[in-house]
Amino acid sequence: MRKHYIDNIRTFGILLLFPFHTSRIFNSFETFYVVGKPSVICDNFIRISSDWFMPLLFAIAGISASLAMEKHSIKQFIKERFFKLYIPFMFGVILTVPIQTFFAEKQHNGYTGSYFNQYVLFFTKKTDLTGYTGGFTPAHLWFLLFLFVISLVSLPLIILYKKSNKKINENKLNLWIILPLFFFNFLLSIIKIGGQGFGEYLSFFLLGYLILSTNGATKLLENKRLILTTSAIILSIIRMVMIYTVDFENVSFEIKFLCSAFNHLTTWTIILAILGLGKCYFDFSNRILDYFSKSSFTIYIFHQTWLVAIGYYTIRFFSNGLVQFSIIMILTFVTSVLTYEFVRAVPIARFMFGLKK
Repeated sequence: MRKHYIDNIRTFGILLLFPFHTSRIFNSFETFYVVGKPSVICDNFIRISSDWFMPLLFAIAGISASLAMEKHSIKQFIKERFFKLYIPFMFGVILTVPIQTFFAEKQHNGYTGSYFNQYVLFFTKKTDLTGYTGGFTPAHLWFLLFLFVISLVSLPLIILYKKSNKKINENKLNLWIILPLFFFNFLLSIIKIGGQGFGEYLSFFLLGYLILSTNGATKLLENKRLILTTSAIILSIIRMVMIYTVDFENVSFEIKFLCSAFNHLTTWTIILAILGLGKCYFDFSNRILDYFSKSSFTIYIFHQTWLVAIGYYTIRFFSNGLVQFSIIMILTFVTSVLTYEFVRAVPIARFMFGLKK
């Protein structure tokens, strides 16, 4: 049976990016492709959500990969990953990301040249790979590349596990076994590529594949959803207090180590709580949820390009912060959905951006 709650949580994660990336325009602690007046509300929203929603998407991807491997051979799985992730990544970087850096050049560097000249600049300018002030970047599409590479890197372990006679006894899973698994995420978080936690995301993917996809884990998280949710809320509050009270630049290594471990425990607990709540309350489908389940991937690819372009003009034509935020988020959502409708209607576009026939 299809696990609708997995589709719905994935959709939730993708849709959360609309307020999140809109908030990035108005945050005070990190630059973005376009910049508006800083907002404390946006700062706090970013701090509350940024540590867990990308790990959640990788864990969901691991669960989905486990379900896919039940129906596909290794060769079919690799082929599906290539056309679903790598091809859209390449076309996305070539066709959509330079639009974001075009507006970044105008915002931060006063660029007045043509888009074509900036397109050349996109591939030749020295950059830190963020692209926030122009130059080459995979932008938000790093997620597709990481997921593609992680899927391939994980295959030897997955194959070894499938052939092994020793399997995880899902019937013996309990919170005292699952909660300490955050330590794998913590240990692997030292492996970073381009500023992103490649090792951490690899860990979430594998835990999703090996543990969270099992019926035993699913039942456990559903049954313990209330204690997990309560714990997640308490830990999140403590984490926010730490952000505002601890000077992480000047504390000892031991304190940094403990705070980092605590952050990873909090992230893991939040993910477990979301999965438990999702299984209990959102394991169903309807026309709207089915639509976004099918469209969320394409919406993800295009949303940030629309957001940056719309944001650039909105912050110049409107002065009120709430009006700016609302216009940017709503118009970005509408244009992203319309782009999905265009892509699915054009065969070559479907191929370029990973939509099935």
